[in-house]
Amino acid sequence: MLSHSQIKYVQSLQQKKFRRQHGVFVAEGEKIVGELWAGNLSVEGVYALSGWLETHRLVIPQGVDVYEVSEKDLERISGLKTPNRVLAVVRMPEPPSETRPHHEGLAVVLDQVQDPGNLGTIIRTADWFGIGRVICSLDTAEVFSPKVVQASMGSFLRVEVVYTPLVPFLESVSGSVPVYGAFLEGDELFGIKAEAKGLLVIGNESKGISTEVAALIQKRVSIHGGRRGGQADAAESLNASVAAGILMAWFSRK
Repeated sequence: MLSHSQIKYVQSLQQKKFRRQHGVFVAEGEKIVGELWAGNLSVEGVYALSGWLETHRLVIPQGVDVYEVSEKDLERISGLKTPNRVLAVVRMPEPPSETRPHHEGLAVVLDQVQDPGNLGTIIRTADWFGIGRVICSLDTAEVFSPKVVQASMGSFLRVEVVYTPLVPFLESVSGSVPVYGAFLEGDELFGIKAEAKGLLVIGNESKGISTEVAALIQKRVSIHGGRRGGQADAAESLNASVAAGILMAWFSRK
């Protein structure tokens, strides 16, 4: 049985200020926790039902605190409506001292993407297409938010996610790699040549790409849809993660 202080501690990690204060985040679910051992992150503690521990105790690295919890206690510390047998508290990695320049391959750039579910889905999609880097504006959702971790389904362990002021970064790579941006108005995606390398910029869910970042984009790309055919009742735009997925699929073609 967990103590009141232990329950309060894990519950507090649902909030960004306490994650930052303690330098840890929560990862939930058998798939995500199962992938932690293969990564380079340090796991502080595992909170799990007895059935899960019976099967997995031997694979938990030495030095990790293990807590056998009841279903009631797991419900209390979980951020999910339906907890999934195991939860881990994980140390955040040290952020890089500076953003390295981008020279090869594809990378996704997110400008003020604030929905955690969208960020997690974009990271998961990047992982699927073998895109190893997602570069975020400082006001993009936090990668260690429980909703981002959950939506990424472990892909946050394989995709490098960095935060940096986008304008200086894009200025630093100007001329060395093509920079594409998703806009409602632009060249039809399927009518342009897919590049082997470059930066794909996705904007805020409601406002799109900011004016400052848009000024540094070399090629405006649009995914034409129903409204192009004159349908007045068609959707106004695509979800940010859906748009990102279509762009990644197109530019990842061999």
